[in-house]
Amino acid sequence: GQAIDAILAHDDASVLENAEAWQEELAESKYARSLPQLDNGVKVPSDPNLWKCQESGTTENLWLNLSTGHIGSGRRNWDGSGGTGAALKHFEETGSKYPLAVKLGTIT
Repeated sequence: GQAIDAILAHDDASVLENAEAWQEELAESKYARSLPQLDNGVKVPSDPNLWKCQESGTTENLWLNLSTGHIGSGRRNWDGSGGTGAALKHFEETGSKYPLAVKLGTIT
């Protein structure tokens, strides 16, 4: 009766440990702590279909610089696939002052 229901409904230590193992500890990035966001008029489209590399126009492997709003493609892979390296080039051309970028389509 009630005792069996209570036992079946009880979360034992292994259930709690499993839940804790799946909880990710989020640490603040030293780059995000004082992230500059330039007031340069750049607006990132909310529609992913409009995202493209500002240099090449490619629409895959795109990285958004969180300070400048620049969208550039990622690095070229060893086999020639991937991007043009525009995101890294933008970082270098801006004096390496704005290091925080995220791959578009990976954050929900």
